[in-house]
Amino acid sequence: MAPPAEVLDRFDLGAAPATEPVDSGLMHGTWFVTAPAGAFVLQRLHPKLATPEIMGDYAAVTAHLALKGLPAPRLVPTRAGEGVAHAADGTWWRLTTRVPGHTRSRVTSAAEAEQGARALGRFHRAMADLPHVFASQHPLHDTVAHLAGLNAAAARPELAHHGAQIAQEIDYLQAALPELLLSAALPARVVHGDPKISNVMFQGDQAVGLIDLDTCNRHSVLVDLGDAVRSWCRDGAEDENESFHLDRFDAVLRGYAAEGLALEASEIAGLATAGRLITLELAARFARDALEDEYFGFDARRYPDRRSHNRARTRAMLHLAADMQRQAAPMAECVEAHFGAAGAFEVPAPGR
Repeated sequence: MAPPAEVLDRFDLGAAPATEPVDSGLMHGTWFVTAPAGAFVLQRLHPKLATPEIMGDYAAVTAHLALKGLPAPRLVPTRAGEGVAHAADGTWWRLTTRVPGHTRSRVTSAAEAEQGARALGRFHRAMADLPHVFASQHPLHDTVAHLAGLNAAAARPELAHHGAQIAQEIDYLQAALPELLLSAALPARVVHGDPKISNVMFQGDQAVGLIDLDTCNRHSVLVDLGDAVRSWCRDGAEDENESFHLDRFDAVLRGYAAEGLALEASEIAGLATAGRLITLELAARFARDALEDEYFGFDARRYPDRRSHNRARTRAMLHLAADMQRQAAPMAECVEAHFGAAGAFEVPAPGR
């Protein structure tokens, strides 16, 4: 389906822009746009990410990356000088410049994982001196909030039938997640928030930068590294039971150690478990949507509804987290090899 002509007309693109749908991501609808004015990316923003605060944060982050010389999309204003186009149906549409290169739908080797980690490390270093105060409060990796949201949904009587279908999974998440919560004492740095491999731009075999920067905010870098580990160190889609690849985990640490921030002892101490934390956090988000049926997209070709797809996603993430737990000892050895002995550091208690 093509984007509405009324939206394209809001931008000064020249005659007859061509559009191509991009089938990736669970949130925004995305199209590549080729026009006399250049190559662009048009996105129909998800309602929960369509706020003036998020748009202001996005503009600040992309401008800072450009200042640092890192490849990054830049906002294209409408003819009226607005940052987004508002369609007649109330949806928000954003046009940005297109970063040269290509993305990948999944990681297939340790080399790709290392490249992604190098790009993530360069991003963290570039953002270390960003003076911007983030206005948005979207809790993408607020594990406490996500767990509370799941608990609230599970307690709603009208959703009890749906909850019964994944009751065992919800019980496990309610018991396991509190034990993995990050300490409030960890350094708060600018993070990407969603560093899946389809948000890493490649030129040939080299990862050159990150895109989809709506979720940037200040948090522990462990949420970015944990999400990278979760999404890069496995095969298959998020609804498929797949094993954890230790060689890719080692490659992530190697790449980040080479080009990322100099981590503090408390951050190093959390590297071995960050992937499991974010995997279970995502499982909690999928489980909540399996109850509430309102957030993530779903594949209507393979599932009858959103709830069915999210139940499969929940179970697949729990499968992955269990495999990480089984490989906890060799994961800690990888951390020690690249960053020092994790066991030598005190891990602050959650909230301390």
